[in-house]
Amino acid sequence: MIRSGTSSALLILLVLLAAGRIGARLGAGAWEILRRDMPVLTASDVEVAAGEGIMVGLLGGFRAVTADFVWVRTNATWEERDLPATQTLIKLATTVDSRPLVFWINGSRMIAYDMPVWRIDAASAAGAGLPAVVQGRIVAEQAHAAIALLERARIHHPDEPLLLIEIGNIRARKLGDLAGAAALYREAALMPGAPYYAARIHAEMLKQLGRHHEALEWLVAVHRDLPRDDPMAMAEVVLERIRELEERFEVPASQRYLPTP
Repeated sequence: MIRSGTSSALLILLVLLAAGRIGARLGAGAWEILRRDMPVLTASDVEVAAGEGIMVGLLGGFRAVTADFVWVRTNATWEERDLPATQTLIKLATTVDSRPLVFWINGSRMIAYDMPVWRIDAASAAGAGLPAVVQGRIVAEQAHAAIALLERARIHHPDEPLLLIEIGNIRARKLGDLAGAAALYREAALMPGAPYYAARIHAEMLKQLGRHHEALEWLVAVHRDLPRDDPMAMAEVVLERIRELEERFEVPASQRYLPTP
């Protein structure tokens, strides 16, 4: 049984459904005008709706357009630094339509990189200067919340290396966990369709951790499989890094890596 408190949320969702039907028959320009005139989802409305777990069933084939509406509103609340509403809308957008990676990745960045600043700035504006240890705790809390969001994303996108890369970024930049980040980049680099840079960053993190021999072995293995005619692979850059490490360890010329043409 649906509580009476959900009526406004249901009304908004039904309006969005109607807009989806209309939008399918409109040109891009008219559709944009219509979108600007539609009701705004409030944080309380979407939280109630999400809590009831009724959205996907109601939206049916209009998930994508409704999620688009929600994401537009997410960006508006983000610009306003409205932390509770932004968090709620990120959750709603990913609940309505879990398919677009942009919801997950950009949402995690808002949580990990922007929200700690908002919280610290709000405390400072209120005259409560926060000690460094408290600020660090806030940064860590938001980082773990962002990682939790990305782990949820992996349930829907288990073979997507970009999610592992994003988790690795947060672990390295916000939690100082270089070892954990390096492992994530390695896992991502070994996945089909992974961007070439994942393997290069894994090697750089190994070097930062002092694991230079491991970095050299990794780069040699990576270079063997890189296409020489793809500029994105940056095979020459990888080879230069191999040579730098060989020089560091004074590897004899006869034992240095010899790439195949």
